[in-house]
Amino acid sequence: MRLVPKLALALFAGVFLVVAAFTALRARRDLEAFDADARRDQRIVGVTAGAAVSPQLTQRDAVWLAARVNDSREGIQIRFVSLAEGASPELGPLLQLAASERPRAGHPKQLVKSRQPGEEADYLVTYVGAPTVDDPYGAVELSQPLASGAAYAWQAFLSAMASSLAMVAVGGVTMAAIGARVVGRPVAELMGAARRIGEGEFDVLRASKRRDEFGELAGALRRMGSSLAEERRRTQHETDARIAALEQLRHAERLSTLGQLASVLAHEIGTPLNVVAGHAKLIAAGKLPGELIVDSARAIGAQCDRITGIVRRVLDYARRRPAKRTTVSGSDVLSSACGLLEGLAARRGVKLEIRRGPGDFSLWADPDQLQQCLTNVVSNAIYASPDGGVVQLSLNAVERSVAGERRPFLAFAVADTGHGLEEAVRARIFEPFVTTKPPGEGTGLGLSVARDIVAEHDGVIEVTSEPGHGCVFTIFVPRSSADVEPNPDR
Repeated sequence: MRLVPKLALALFAGVFLVVAAFTALRARRDLEAFDADARRDQRIVGVTAGAAVSPQLTQRDAVWLAARVNDSREGIQIRFVSLAEGASPELGPLLQLAASERPRAGHPKQLVKSRQPGEEADYLVTYVGAPTVDDPYGAVELSQPLASGAAYAWQAFLSAMASSLAMVAVGGVTMAAIGARVVGRPVAELMGAARRIGEGEFDVLRASKRRDEFGELAGALRRMGSSLAEERRRTQHETDARIAALEQLRHAERLSTLGQLASVLAHEIGTPLNVVAGHAKLIAAGKLPGELIVDSARAIGAQCDRITGIVRRVLDYARRRPAKRTTVSGSDVLSSACGLLEGLAARRGVKLEIRRGPGDFSLWADPDQLQQCLTNVVSNAIYASPDGGVVQLSLNAVERSVAGERRPFLAFAVADTGHGLEEAVRARIFEPFVTTKPPGEGTGLGLSVARDIVAEHDGVIEVTSEPGHGCVFTIFVPRSSADVEPNPDR
């Protein structure tokens, strides 16, 4: 129910209750006044009729006289009765009075006769002593039903209520019409403005010319919208700055990793270059027969392809690209990260073992970001493992509970054979600038960047470790399959 109808209904109910109470009180007073008038009239008529009955009259004369007086009255029944015990039925009173209750001559006694079965109302009965020659206990009896007064009061009450209802109805309709314009329309406009502000449309109110509370409320909403718009612009600017800083941080981490791989890359490129140089010298010396020259040329081409592949992997890893998600193979991402780090592992005497679960599951992810995440985790595992150690990489399809619902994930697990982490270090391992490497050998940003990348992919990265037993880093990334529709907007 709208506000204006509620106000109109409340006013209608309040006025109706007040009018009803006032009318009921007035009807009660009218009924009391009617009762008082009836008692007064009966006393006056009774005393007059009693005085007309002379003690020299007989019962028969008194009955005839009372009948004549009764014919001239309306509403009051007058008759001559005998209050003596054993009086004849014709002269019997409506109420039997004890000897002590019998009225004296000229003194009225008023009583109320309760309604009996078959009667419509109570009766007001008045007795005035009127002795005759043959009946010292004679009396004039006056009776009048009280229903006429109650009916009059009830009719007055109904008339007053009908008039009040008509007046209240007209007033309610008038108030509803005025309220709809004075209250309903401004409230509807303010509600619409508040709804649009909630939907993100902040510039929805113009300056109001009203000088009442609605004008003040409109001004407050307008100022709130301006503040929210300014806050949104500031938040967007800060968000853009954070995203740019995060991207720079990730790029710096890539370059740091490449710096650590520089000597390894030089060795990997140097070996095929030596092969190329050797075959080139043999060809230049002119001492090779024709078929060996062809073989040497093929060897040179193969080594050049090898060098090109190494350089391409390095450039792909170092190049800054905008984030772009697509359907990629989790196995391919794992192979790319391991291929980039094979030289580092070989130089440090660490063996990389890859274990894949059954099947090959797709991911809706940015392949470059996911490769950087795995590269950071695997390179840390290589540095943590001793000479002759093993870094095991596994890929499996698992299910995890998210918001009470089981959902499919791909789990990338990286286990090293290092010394493990102390509890204090493990609790802070994903914080920026936390590292276990010697000074100058790490930035402490690799795992922090990896955690942010996983979080952007709606995944989770976890670590388990015991001092002296190595670490296991597990990366859970939501799986993209026929029953899991990727969201391209993310």
